[in-house]
Amino acid sequence: MSPASPELASLQPGQALDGSYLLVRASLGTTKNGKPYGMLRLGDRSGEMEGRLWDQAEELLAPLAPGMVVKASGRVDAYQGKTQVVVQGLEHDPTVDPGAFLPASPIPLEELQAGLAQALAWVSQPDLKQILEAFFVEDAEFAAAFALAPAAKGAHHAYVHGLLEHTVSTARSAHAVAALYPSDLEPQVLIAGALLHDVGKVAELTLGPPIDYTDQGRLEGHLVLGLRMLEAKLAALPDFPANLAEHLRHMIISHHGAYEFGSPRKPKTAEALVLNFIDDLDAKMAMAAAARREAGPGHWSQYHRLLERFLYTGPGPLEGLEPGDEVAPAAESPAPAEPEAAARPAKRKKRPEPPEETTPDLFGTGGGEG
Repeated sequence: MSPASPELASLQPGQALDGSYLLVRASLGTTKNGKPYGMLRLGDRSGEMEGRLWDQAEELLAPLAPGMVVKASGRVDAYQGKTQVVVQGLEHDPTVDPGAFLPASPIPLEELQAGLAQALAWVSQPDLKQILEAFFVEDAEFAAAFALAPAAKGAHHAYVHGLLEHTVSTARSAHAVAALYPSDLEPQVLIAGALLHDVGKVAELTLGPPIDYTDQGRLEGHLVLGLRMLEAKLAALPDFPANLAEHLRHMIISHHGAYEFGSPRKPKTAEALVLNFIDDLDAKMAMAAAARREAGPGHWSQYHRLLERFLYTGPGPLEGLEPGDEVAPAAESPAPAEPEAAARPAKRKKRPEPPEETTPDLFGTGGGEG
């Protein structure tokens, strides 16, 4: 982005827009009067903004394609509580590298890499350590691609270093949850699964620009691709314990948690169950944070399609508390008296689980970006 181009995230209704931006997508629509108009989305490192092109839409959009850098001019407006730009001028800008517009993780790369190193150090069991190092230490090409990759096309962590950020966060959650259930979980298996669960996204997604699915990603998805990558590493480790290999396979293919979200099997070990929850938690927290950042005036975000709700964004922290302040633990109270036995409510009929032979949707047409 040229120094003269204002960041999209800084623009407010009433301001002028004049600068070079990445054309994320563009299409034509028709008004009620039959007049063509342009629908587009501009992007830079600070975020993205919807745009409308009411005049000369066909003429101006014809020579353009997503992934190009465009010079755009117009005015910033608010429509239904959402900031957008009414574009008045639009043309290709061949002088700027499109890669300069890709958003990146707000966390410095060095900090993310230190987080990955810490998570790897939590795993000392020789076999698990060996398979993790086969990916993140010995395979320099994979490690470099993993550090750059986004975690999704648009759902969460959809930016440079997003996959690394999501993986480090999930591994930290695994470490914390394992400490809460020391007799129920194998901590190092859980952490290893957290580190490996999304390795297939290196092959599933491309930075473009814009960020999009590869052909492999659309045809197979990152669960299948990740399983294949794990198998390739295991093939070079003939003495790797078979039961441990099977557990890691299961954690990769089940981490979406449900058939409708693309997992061919539901989580069936304690570690796989926890992985599904902490993976989903980190994705949803990223969605909520993005919704708050992108919220317009007022105390509510736009309706979030994936979260299926509006999110409250204001007015601020609780009175007397600053963000990050710890809440004092509640005082211990005596154990309550045993309640009198009450009549049992009628049991709800459980929905039968599909038989093991059922072949569900392997391509993740439901929630496959998690």
